[in-house]
Amino acid sequence: MRPACTRVVLDCDTANEVDDQFAIAHALGLPPGTLDVRGVVSVHNTLAHGPTSRDLYQEEAERVVALCGGGIPCVPGAERPMEDRRSPVGSEGLEFLVEEARGGPLTVIATGPATDVASVLLAVPEIRENLRVVWLGGFGDEESYERFKMGELNGRADIAAWRVLLEDSFELLQVPGWPGPAKLLVEAEPFAEELRALGRPVADYLAGILLEWVAGYEGDIDPRGKKIIWDVACVAAVADPEAVTTGRLAIPALDAAAAHDFSRHGREVEMLTDLDAGRVLEGVLSALRQHPSEVPGGKET
Repeated sequence: MRPACTRVVLDCDTANEVDDQFAIAHALGLPPGTLDVRGVVSVHNTLAHGPTSRDLYQEEAERVVALCGGGIPCVPGAERPMEDRRSPVGSEGLEFLVEEARGGPLTVIATGPATDVASVLLAVPEIRENLRVVWLGGFGDEESYERFKMGELNGRADIAAWRVLLEDSFELLQVPGWPGPAKLLVEAEPFAEELRALGRPVADYLAGILLEWVAGYEGDIDPRGKKIIWDVACVAAVADPEAVTTGRLAIPALDAAAAHDFSRHGREVEMLTDLDAGRVLEGVLSALRQHPSEVPGGKET
C-alpha cells in the first residue's frame, strides 16, 4: 500500500527575499501524492521590513499562490515577535496551524522567523505529538556561527521563538543556512532565462523578482550577480529526502541575545548537514513546469 502523502503547511516570510516564493511554487508543483499542501501562513520579519512586514508578506504569498493556480488558503500569521519565551503570539495563522495539526500528523515547513511554530507549541503543548517542524535557520557548527552570525535573519528576528524551537521537546529538522542551503547558488541571468523558457506565468514572475533582487542587493552574503535560493532546501528535505544529508546533532546553548555557546549542549535534533544542489534545483524546475500556462487575468505563454 502506498503511504499517504505528507500533510504540510508552509510558514513563510514571503517577500523578505525571493526564496520563499520559490519554495511555495516548488511545493505546489510537485507530483500528485508527494505533498498535501494545506495552506500558506505568512509570518512577520520585523527585523527586515518593520511593523507592517506580515501584511507585505501576506500579499506576496497570495500573489504567488494565485500564479500557481490557487486552491489553497493563505492565512496571516504573527505580525510581531514573541515578547518572551512564555508568551505566544495570537493570529489567524496560529489557529489554522492548530486546526490542521489536530486533524492528523502535520509537517510545518517554516522558512522565516519561528514565531508561529513556537506559538503553537506554547499555546497547545499537547499538539506536539502530531507536529513536525522543518525550520530554515540557526547554525550547525561553530565555524559557520562565527562567520555568518549577523547574516542569520530568521533566528534573530525572533530570538525568544528561536529558543523555544531549540529547547522544547518535539520533532524538529533544523536546516542551517550553512553549509547546505548555501550551495543553492544560481547565476541570476542564466537562471532567469531557464525560468522564462518554461513558459509558465509563475516562472516568469520568479525570474523577474530574482533579477530585481540581484540588481538592488547591497549585502555581503550573495556574491555579485548571484543568489542563494535558500528555502527550497526545506521543501526538498520533505519531498525528496534522498537529495539531502541529515544527522542527529546536539544543539549549542543559546542566550537571550542569540549568542551561542558550543561548549554547552542542549537536546539533540535532526539537522540538515549537506544537500545535492543540482538535484534540488532540477526538482524546482521540474515542479515549475507543472504549473498553469495561463492564469485568470493573464495570458497563455
